[in-house]
Amino acid sequence: MNKRSLWKTILAAWLAVIAFLATPGTASAQPAKSLAEQLIGAWYLVSITNTRVDGTKYEAFGPDVNGLIIFDRNGRYSMQIIRRGRPAFVGARMEGTAEENKAAVQGMISHFGTYTFNDRDRSITFHVESSSYPNWDNTDQRRNIVLLVDQLSWSDPLPATGPQSTDLSSDLVWMRIPSGSQ
Repeated sequence: MNKRSLWKTILAAWLAVIAFLATPGTASAQPAKSLAEQLIGAWYLVSITNTRVDGTKYEAFGPDVNGLIIFDRNGRYSMQIIRRGRPAFVGARMEGTAEENKAAVQGMISHFGTYTFNDRDRSITFHVESSSYPNWDNTDQRRNIVLLVDQLSWSDPLPATGPQSTDLSSDLVWMRIPSGSQ
């Protein structure tokens, strides 16, 4: 085979590859999903690790944390994080003792509202309408996120433990709940 024939064969092969990639239905021809599209759905909480200013780490909600966040297609979200094993109230919810109320409040955080995604800087902003931590009501909470297939994580630089706490950050890891799962 001479040089000219070799180059024609290589060119023909490249043109075939380009034609294949441009064919509708091939993976490469599909537009990439935006960050918002990738995150729509329900996610369960795997872990929360808080880091103190001195570098020590601890699990604020215990090793068996329970949490759920749901992002819908209309820009709304709801998030709940609850420590397992909180003591039950002896009486009615509205008649809890100071100790029962303290354990209940310190053992959970929740908020809901709307959200916006920024594909460029891979961030989400929670536009909090209401929160179990009243200081977050009507605030925007921005988080840089990392998405690895079905794992979502972010670091909260000002955790709900408050600015007076010794906590520097709170790192959350979520896993996608497959659609159709119960």
